[in-house]
Amino acid sequence: LQRMLSMAVEVDRSPTCNSRKIADEIFPFILNIPLRSQREALLNTMDSQLLRCRLLELLFQHSCDVPSTSSMSLDKILYFLSHCSVPLHFEDETATWQRWDEMLQYLSLLLMSYQTVTLAFSLAEHLWSSLSDRRDLMVQKTKPRRQDSDIISHLDIQLKMEDFISRMQKVLGQPFPLQIQEKLYMLQ
Repeated sequence: LQRMLSMAVEVDRSPTCNSRKIADEIFPFILNIPLRSQREALLNTMDSQLLRCRLLELLFQHSCDVPSTSSMSLDKILYFLSHCSVPLHFEDETATWQRWDEMLQYLSLLLMSYQTVTLAFSLAEHLWSSLSDRRDLMVQKTKPRRQDSDIISHLDIQLKMEDFISRMQKVLGQPFPLQIQEKLYMLQ
């Protein structure tokens, strides 16, 4: 299934458009997956980084009171960090810190997927472009483009992380479990 989804993203001249269409179709089903392990299995085994990035973007858009209208960027990931909340749909017997842990896991996964898509080491891996365009760009030795919203400062990151940690402390009201501390460090 994952390989078929990956090929479906690549089959057209616009992988970005295809990933959006496929993600829009798959997303309601992800919301109905009852167990974290099942959600993570689906997202972690996804072959298409572009599709995973889009699905995670939709998941965070869904968890924000005021969804962002900007295109996917590092700035938008910082927006999610400041505005997302633990989705009520996933609330069950799971401890609150585990739901925050899951959110941190998905934020890290979104960041890694986004970096893979935009900051690929070679143009052959530049996933925003179609396969034929990647080949042409490689021949021309064109570097992948960066958006202005991908240029963020260390201060921006620090302030957003401090705000996020403060929100988490208000909810959890206790020292963070080691698992959350490690994910916070990794995300930052």
